Amino acid sequence: MTYVFWHSYLMFHQAAYIRALAELPGNTVHWCVTQDLPAYYRDRGYPVPDTGQVQVHRAPTPAQIAELASLPGSVQVFFGLRGFALPLAAFQASLGAPVHRFLMTENRYEPGARLLPRWLAYTWDALRYRRHLSGVFCIGHSGRYGGARFFSACGYPRERIVPFVHVVDRTPVRHDPAPRDHLEILYVGQLIVRKRVDLLLQAFSELGVPSARLRLIGQGPEADRLAQLADRLGIADRVRFSPGMPNADTVAAMADADALVLPSRFDGWGAVVNEALMVGTPVICSNRCGASDLIESGRNGDVFEAGSAPALRESLQRFCETFQWDRAALAATESHRLGGPAVAARFQQNVFRLLAPGPVTAPWKPEVAQR
Repeated sequence: MTYVFWHSYLMFHQAAYIRALAELPGNTVHWCVTQDLPAYYRDRGYPVPDTGQVQVHRAPTPAQIAELASLPGSVQVFFGLRGFALPLAAFQASLGAPVHRFLMTENRYEPGARLLPRWLAYTWDALRYRRHLSGVFCIGHSGRYGGARFFSACGYPRERIVPFVHVVDRTPVRHDPAPRDHLEILYVGQLIVRKRVDLLLQAFSELGVPSARLRLIGQGPEADRLAQLADRLGIADRVRFSPGMPNADTVAAMADADALVLPSRFDGWGAVVNEALMVGTPVICSNRCGASDLIESGRNGDVFEAGSAPALRESLQRFCETFQWDRAALAATESHRLGGPAVAARFQQNVFRLLAPGPVTAPWKPEVAQR
């Protein structure tokens, strides 16, 4: 099978399974991008991902786009058709060619005033594009705030919407946290309103575990306000702010922590969840994070109701009092389940299922707890 992926850049949250897909017998994989990696991600310490046997095409010309987008019998995967110039140009170039088209997109079911106009925009896209697509790979998630619900409401056939994931490469680290006399709870991400770090500070201040410590790794416009909030809540001496650091160092900090928390009001996915699980660190995240699909309460973390400080505090309390896990075993299990080869195999399985003649069979479901 020939696969052609269209992205704005070489996404480090997609490279692992695309590379593994190229290693499966009989496959040829092309990856077309506008650039290797935006400066924004380079400055945050992300490397250009390893692409292995994948044939990479950087800044393809219109003639190259037309050629690659019309390879007979190929599977064309477009990462977003709204606001992404190269995927949209390739999609338009593919029309009329004997190819199979798939849309890949993150969940767009974000609450608030922008939800209705966003739904109207994506409904318009569905009216224009759905007849040309064999399916939609939706990255996060299958719950009541999930992408399957959002995109089916926009008009895409629900039976052709496949829950999908972001994928990261495993970073080799030790699995035992450094010896200490306290529990370390970690947040990694931007310090912006949408991430609800203020909610985490509030819940942490009410946590009945005086020995617990909270570390916040990241930077952003909310940094000063959050530091002031920690001081007002009387927990400044138990909260440590760390600026952004290279990704490898951040993953090492995850491996050193007892739990990672992602309290976002909304996240299309949240790849820090993958990174933490793959080094054996359990995760507590809100049910409006796409990556909550990966969490099975009591086994690898917990999921709480977004926006609720009491719900987050209860999750933290349960974790501190009752959660037990084998860090090395958790790392091994999650590294296999979320690794490139396993995701590539599931991706190809769904492509074959959606292209098979006859009625579409039940879609593959992520190995997650049902909520």
